[in-house]
Amino acid sequence: MLEPDNIYDSIREMINSIPDNYKILEETIDIDIQKDYFESAKDISIDPKIDIVPEMIELLNYPEIPVEERKIILQKLALIDSVEAFRAIEKYTKNPHQELKEWAVLSLQQSKMVLQSSLLDEQQIFISTGLGGKDDKLRYFLIFPYNTEIEEISHIQKDALKSELDFYLSKNESLTESIDFHQKYAVAMVLIPLKAPIPEIIKDILTECNQLGNYLSHDVMITNMKRFSHEEIIEIINQVHEE
Repeated sequence: MLEPDNIYDSIREMINSIPDNYKILEETIDIDIQKDYFESAKDISIDPKIDIVPEMIELLNYPEIPVEERKIILQKLALIDSVEAFRAIEKYTKNPHQELKEWAVLSLQQSKMVLQSSLLDEQQIFISTGLGGKDDKLRYFLIFPYNTEIEEISHIQKDALKSELDFYLSKNESLTESIDFHQKYAVAMVLIPLKAPIPEIIKDILTECNQLGNYLSHDVMITNMKRFSHEEIIEIINQVHEE
């Protein structure tokens, strides 16, 4: 649900401090895999005497290399300021082992950032979430629970949510990718710029929609970590109602 104002103010302050040269990972990658990748990357270092790019590339594509060793090779290649290393990861990413598909995408992004930092002589900022993004926008999953006394919303109310969502998103250089309606809630997948005022956008949407019967709860839930299942959403809604 929407964060309390003081928490969101702290998040906004942190976001506004991010330089404009950030890059957003577009792919949707499981957040646990991302955590594993970046946690393990802290222990990866390059020894020029033994970590030789052509040899690592050969190992990367060697069929008998264990998965865990292949992960380390990808991470090491990603740390090296080398076009050859980048191209090797890029080639592997196009036809990876299935269990390393997301790991390879992360290593490719890291390799790209290393090259760009070297070429531009400035540190690049890499932003990654569970749902990915596009250009300068992050992808968010929005859950709009209906008010408890509402059994079913009308077509007019559905159309209002669609149109108000599109209107207020477009005012903030954002867009709706999809919206779906269920018995107790509606969900939407949207793309919103990193520094857009999300709480204000949601509040405006709720204010306009609820002029048609106060049918939307103010406990809107927002995440960029993953798309929740129907069962998970119902469980969250029930927990909110119990509080």
